[in-house]
Amino acid sequence: MNERLNQLGQAAQRLNEGSDQLNALISAIDKALGRLMIGMDYVHPRPLQESMSIGRDGKRVIELGFLGYLRVQGEYHLVIKTVKILESKIALASETPGNVIPLLQAPRVLRHAAVDLFPELIQVLSNQVGDLVAQMERRCTTAKGLLEQLEGLEAQISAVRETLSAEAAGS
Repeated sequence: MNERLNQLGQAAQRLNEGSDQLNALISAIDKALGRLMIGMDYVHPRPLQESMSIGRDGKRVIELGFLGYLRVQGEYHLVIKTVKILESKIALASETPGNVIPLLQAPRVLRHAAVDLFPELIQVLSNQVGDLVAQMERRCTTAKGLLEQLEGLEAQISAVRETLSAEAAGS
């Protein structure tokens, strides 16, 4: 029995040390994403966790946990978004749309599982930013063209006014 307790103690120590290291890496990734000031919402479509229970009314309640990158307390962070799916339509109408907590405050199992989805999350955010940049560049080109046309029109009107003023002064 002492051997098993010893093994458990050593395994728990390795788990806690590894978890501390992973938490530090998650924190650094979250801060790096924040410094990029992406400002875009994303929730990964595949749940990290799914649990089912029976509510007080005897109806099933399914709770799903998703990795996301969302605004929390005014800043964007890696988060866990928890959504409840209720079998009862009445309960569904009174249910909130989901809870969002920073990833570093989520249970260890969810934090660790979330890391596996980081590459996909980064890829989607990168694609969203790239798409937005392309749209912005197209819109800047459109706005610049309109501005040039308006400035040209303004110059024409100004020239006509000067000509009319000169003719009126010469008469």
